[in-house]
Amino acid sequence: MAKIDRQEEQAVQLFNQRYVDNAKKPKMKKIFDRAKLERSVKNIFETGQDKRKSERRRLYDRVRKAFS
Repeated sequence: MAKIDRQEEQAVQLFNQRYVDNAKKPKMKKIFDRAKLERSVKNIFETGQDKRKSERRRLYDRVRKAFS
């Protein structure tokens, strides 16, 4: 597994290097988007998100019943 992970990292690095070499104005955000990664990690450990989804679902159901 470590070998596969290392090969994947190398592939990503080579792809990013190719992008930087060929782009007229390379953007760091296309290579590494720290905010996006932080949001994804936060969403994994955030418990309130499921609660909000269920509240929205209940509200949607109530509105659908009212207008049906």
